[in-house]
Amino acid sequence: MRISTKNESTSATSCEANAQAATDDTERANIQAAAEIVRSFCDSHAHPFNPNPISKCVVLVLAGLCVFRHLPTEIPLFITLLAFLYLNDYRATVLKALIVYTLLSFVPNFDALSSLPDVLKIFLCVGLVIKLFMLPYLAGKFLVKGSSVSAILSSLYLLKVPQCVSIPLAVMFRFFPAFKEESAAITTAMRIRNISKRHPARYLEYVFVPLMIVSCNLADDITKAAECKAISNPGTKTRYTTIRFRVVDFLYMGIVAALFAGGIACLHCTI
Repeated sequence: MRISTKNESTSATSCEANAQAATDDTERANIQAAAEIVRSFCDSHAHPFNPNPISKCVVLVLAGLCVFRHLPTEIPLFITLLAFLYLNDYRATVLKALIVYTLLSFVPNFDALSSLPDVLKIFLCVGLVIKLFMLPYLAGKFLVKGSSVSAILSSLYLLKVPQCVSIPLAVMFRFFPAFKEESAAITTAMRIRNISKRHPARYLEYVFVPLMIVSCNLADDITKAAECKAISNPGTKTRYTTIRFRVVDFLYMGIVAALFAGGIACLHCTI
């Protein structure tokens, strides 16, 4: 009887150990599966024609440099930006930009404006300035609309941007979308109450005062959320969004850089 009891206790102990080991393996497998789900979730939301924010920042810098000199390759650069916006399903933006650029292409240059009346010259100069900033506007719009906040922050972290710069940018990117939603809700509520801009005093009281209070509350909430996520911790952080360089990144930067360099070369050849 004692031998059988001892064997039973030994078998029970071994069964418990096996069950514990099986439980540990199951938990480990569940953790790995959850990590794969998160990774696949992040990767699945990356559009195949959407470059990462680092590539978009490089293109934005090159597009900004086009403001200082009129390049002969301005139209190919404009078409390239429109093509990437179209491939990322921003068709309304592409249509608006195409219409505006087509209309502004009929505006004469600065040399031809000297012979026109002063009033007409002022309006046409405004059109030329808008056309001048069309390329950096499209590049910046593609950066803001085509990149999530997590991707932008991960890019800043990858570039080793100091926290004195990345933290205000993080708060700014979180603040403005929420502020836009709240302002739309307040405007809709005032429209339902038949409060319009025809009554400036009432509009100022019922719209701008709530917007000021909402903006203060949003800033406090975003700051508290950032502190809860240990954003000021100097240690190494883990992020859901992984920044990778794909073929579309090199294609996007390569086409824009080649057109920019070709335009500079054409200017030097002309000189």
